[in-house]
Amino acid sequence: MKTKTTNALKRAKASSPALHIRSIMVPLDFSPPSRKALEAAVAFARRFKAKLTLVHVVEPMATPDFASTFPLVMESDQVKAAAKGKLTSLIKEARIPRGTVGQVLVRFGSAFHEITDAARMLKVDLIIISTHGHTGLKHALLGSTAERVVRHAPCPVFVVRGK
Repeated sequence: MKTKTTNALKRAKASSPALHIRSIMVPLDFSPPSRKALEAAVAFARRFKAKLTLVHVVEPMATPDFASTFPLVMESDQVKAAAKGKLTSLIKEARIPRGTVGQVLVRFGSAFHEITDAARMLKVDLIIISTHGHTGLKHALLGSTAERVVRHAPCPVFVVRGK
């Protein structure tokens, strides 16, 4: 015999999923591990009927103090256009269903800062990021963008292991 509590629980479970994921951000550096993260993100997007935001961050180059900033602006426009082109090609290569990708962003700055700032600004529900799996000295010297994103993100972060 079914009780009122059992029926109420069933209705509650059916009416309100545990996770409300409508927007997923995927930081991409065009490496094989980041492509794995994209594959995972596409699967999540299908499952939750969510939109993807693809983000590529261009880290700043060290320039001498006397360098003119005008050529850098020209270069940054070219870099942005090239990165957007690579992201568009990646969407086609990965055969991402039409309508799944909502935005394609190219940002300049520190990767973890730009990723977490964009996630905050866009109010994404989930970040799916890859890790290159560096350990030891390489990890100590390079740090881990994924680790920093996990620490500073305004939302849950799903980390796809690169190795």
